[in-house]
Amino acid sequence: MFGVFILSMPGITCTTKRVVNTPQGYDITKPEKTELGNKLREISGIAWVNENTMLAENDEAGKIFTINLDNKSDVSYPSMVFGPKDDYEDIVIKDTLAYLLISDGEIAEVSNYSKGGDVQGTIVASLGGDKNELESLYYDKDINSLIMLCKSCHHEKNRVRSAYRFDLATRKLSNTPYFNIDIGEIRKILGDDRAEFYPSAAAIHPLQHKLYIVSSIGKLLVITDTMGKVENVFRLSSSLFPQPEGITFAPDGDMYISNESKDDKATLLKFTYTND
Repeated sequence: MFGVFILSMPGITCTTKRVVNTPQGYDITKPEKTELGNKLREISGIAWVNENTMLAENDEAGKIFTINLDNKSDVSYPSMVFGPKDDYEDIVIKDTLAYLLISDGEIAEVSNYSKGGDVQGTIVASLGGDKNELESLYYDKDINSLIMLCKSCHHEKNRVRSAYRFDLATRKLSNTPYFNIDIGEIRKILGDDRAEFYPSAAAIHPLQHKLYIVSSIGKLLVITDTMGKVENVFRLSSSLFPQPEGITFAPDGDMYISNESKDDKATLLKFTYTND
């Protein structure tokens, strides 16, 4: 968000930009941090269940993990097996169903995930193409659809990032982009022609109705409308966000971002929302 101040003198106009470095309602420099153990060293997606419970998936493991946040000194990880090892990148919960995104653009659906144990995941959508890489999946309730974002897809030529829609009513995935995010607009806002944007996680804010997108490469938090029009871009601190790969929101707007283990432990960061 930018504030513009104009100072006028005879024959002179001076315009100064003041950059606000944190999204509206948050201080992204002061999280509440939970350290995660070895079972989630490669945590690549999270989904909010309630104030004490988060679901997650670990890259390469066909398991859904339950993170118990009730006791910060003893975070436990009961898990359920839903499928074979693969490159799982994100998780979305919708009613009694869990959806897992695989990096090549496949979506696996897991029913009755809350019952635990071993259940079967079913591939319900596939974007196709071995030159596509995707890491972000989120639910848009206004269109009852899952949206997956390209981290890098073959047709984009590093100019846009494309989104694809899987309609939960028709159970069909459109192979035509639902929208495109203009990388040039991100660079323009940052004033950096070399800024990198490779979406690693995304979620719609429950109160603002904006799309929040994390890019681990480039360390960015990008905020757009629900059709991908860029509205704000924020730099992320490498010390707090060594490898941000997951994002989710509580209904009250509290934001959670997970980091894979890099040189230290994997972490789950909570940012309290203040609607001032």
